[in-house]
Amino acid sequence: MSYFSPRHVRRLATVAVLLGIITPAATLELANAAEEIAPGVVGDGVHDDTAGLQALLDSGTSDVHFPSPPVRLLISKTLKIHSGQTLTLARHAVVRLKEHADQILIANADQDRGDENITLVGGVWDMDNVNQSMAEYQKTHNWNRPYDPAFYLGVLMRFDKVKNLCIRGLTLRDPVTFGMQLGNLRQFTIEDITFDYNLQRTNMDGVHVHGNSRWGRIANLKGTTNDDLVALNADDAAMFEMSRGPIEDVSVDGVFSQNGYTAVRLLSAGSPVRRVRLANIFGDYRYNVVSFTNHRVHPGSASTFEDISIDGVFCSKSAEGMKVDVNSSGPACIWIDGPAVVSSLTISDYHRTESVWAAENILISPGATVETLLLSNVSLVNRTPGAIDVLTNQGKIGCLGMANVCARAEGGTPRGAVLRGAGAVRQQSRQQVLSVNLEPEKETPIEK
Repeated sequence: MSYFSPRHVRRLATVAVLLGIITPAATLELANAAEEIAPGVVGDGVHDDTAGLQALLDSGTSDVHFPSPPVRLLISKTLKIHSGQTLTLARHAVVRLKEHADQILIANADQDRGDENITLVGGVWDMDNVNQSMAEYQKTHNWNRPYDPAFYLGVLMRFDKVKNLCIRGLTLRDPVTFGMQLGNLRQFTIEDITFDYNLQRTNMDGVHVHGNSRWGRIANLKGTTNDDLVALNADDAAMFEMSRGPIEDVSVDGVFSQNGYTAVRLLSAGSPVRRVRLANIFGDYRYNVVSFTNHRVHPGSASTFEDISIDGVFCSKSAEGMKVDVNSSGPACIWIDGPAVVSSLTISDYHRTESVWAAENILISPGATVETLLLSNVSLVNRTPGAIDVLTNQGKIGCLGMANVCARAEGGTPRGAVLRGAGAVRQQSRQQVLSVNLEPEKETPIEK
């Protein structure tokens, strides 16, 4: 069957009037007609395409292709993708949520028993947040209700209990809260994702991974979000806690953001985060580049991080951050919040040239412990009038190693130090540590 676009229909109608075949009134009726480009799909951004698009996904076909631009697809309900399916869209094909629909745009079909081998490629997935309801937390700041998949949280897409999930080459536009809500994953790849956010809502995370997830690669993320660009949350606040359990064996490689919020948040409040590599993070951030947190989501629970490496950081602070909370220690570039216990943390090829905000560089807060901390190939250039230390320790460090560390304060009086703070260090080793125009370092307390 052949399908004609509305433009072609109008042209044919005009010719028919000139030939005297139909009347001008009938021409107007034809011009306003919505011609399908596929069964149940109009693609004009006005008519609801949900039924036709879901029929493609329900056809049993393993490779599903949605129509290509210049169509604009409009949906009013969540699209469900099944096990063993690959859904492909042209890179700039738009799928927009209908006004006031208050729905997730796409999710895996069986979130009770789980799915496997799902791939989503391409498209601009537009939640149109200003024309959807705000989530309850955005309105009340109350998260104290159990997670319910049927309860509206304002997330753009959700994948729960999926083995072999791949999401790549697409744009997320204007979610109400999270761009992606993911959990209970095995063997997952999230790559080449662009965040096109209007920043008109709070809690606009990028890739939000919940607990009980392992063996994952997240790579090449670009854009500015209004909350964590990547969140690896082994535990979470009640209404958001889609799953709870360890997050293990995950690589995040390639994060790019200008005026970002936080590049990567690691969160543990009862469940551990283990063997995570964060690499190649670029840009300037309002809050943190990397944070180790518990967010008080399960008070009294252990906050455990094991074998974390941060390799390749080229970042500074955003000027926008100063409008938020100048005096808070939270906005350190790398922040380890109490009561975190980090068994091993390696920070290498870390480079910060700061001209905007003398926020802390690497901060270990009171109540936090890092059993082994290695800093190598680290540089800090301070062009602000304030003091910035390479490492501020208000907690406890077991073994501290520094190699090829250079810190320099440009102009003015000496300010900042390589190591400062009332926290204890049991053992330390330094090789090729250079400081220029810094203050004399005070003796560090020794933990016995």
